Amino acid sequence: MSTTTPAPPTTVALPAGFEWLGRYAKWALDGERARIEARLTTPIEESRLFYASVLAEVPAIMAHLLGCPVDDVSEADENLLRIMLSYVEVSNAVEIYEQAEVPDGADLRLFVSVLEGTR
Repeated sequence: MSTTTPAPPTTVALPAGFEWLGRYAKWALDGERARIEARLTTPIEESRLFYASVLAEVPAIMAHLLGCPVDDVSEADENLLRIMLSYVEVSNAVEIYEQAEVPDGADLRLFVSVLEGTR
């Protein structure tokens, strides 16, 4: 089993109207572990920029995602969802901790999601 994290994408398909998020393709990550790793290894200034850029568009993004069929999600919509999940992952780092790690907390890499198991 390899522990090497795959390189983040440099471009991803996105729904019409959300193409501007292409600059954040590296955040379209599959899985919570990948999002945690990105949060911990991305400079906080870059996370702040990502967070601030997406913040004003959250209502439009969520309205779009809520209108997607759950049983037939397109690649573009899945990428938009993944970017939003990364946004949620960095939100505590930006809003509360003002740094990637949790002060006086355990290493986030030790967290194992019950939804993802140990993949």
